[in-house]
Amino acid sequence: MNRFLLVLNIILLVALAYLYYAFYSKPTSPQLVKKTTDTSLNHIKLAYFDMDTLEKYYQYAKVTRDYLTGKREAMEARLNKIRIDYTTKVNDYNKRGASMSQTEQSQMQEDLSRMQNSYDQQQQNSNQEFQGEYMQKMLDLKNKIQDFLKTYSTQKGYAYVFATNGDDNVIYFKDSLRDITSDIVSKLNDVYKNTQKK
Repeated sequence: MNRFLLVLNIILLVALAYLYYAFYSKPTSPQLVKKTTDTSLNHIKLAYFDMDTLEKYYQYAKVTRDYLTGKREAMEARLNKIRIDYTTKVNDYNKRGASMSQTEQSQMQEDLSRMQNSYDQQQQNSNQEFQGEYMQKMLDLKNKIQDFLKTYSTQKGYAYVFATNGDDNVIYFKDSLRDITSDIVSKLNDVYKNTQKK
């Protein structure tokens, strides 16, 4: 039995040596060694723009930001008024608490509980509504920029246009020669002004 295993191991070793020799002794095929002769890959045009600057100077972004700020402030003012009414009612309850009858106290507690629940519900609804509108406005802004960049990049011959910002943690170096922020802001503002005239 041992002799059989020894012979089998020797045969497997010879077969492995033959396969190794056969595989590595062949010349490499021309397909594997072929170099890319396409010079267009060596001339890919890249550009970037600073998203913080674009948001600061693009008129539509300013209008969107101002609209959302106003909407949030109005929501907070409405909720604050409800909160003040609730606080006034609690203070009134605390002042009159000892002199109130059991029925009046239970009625007041029910009113306070109802007001608190109403406030919580309105706060939740307002926040959801604001978040939905915020997401829609931001998506609209992003789509306007992307649609513009598709045309702009084709006209200028850019293969890739990257957006960077102050919190950027992906792009480690930005050559200012490839910064197209001012051109994009200028042209986006021109498009926005033309749409406002219509």
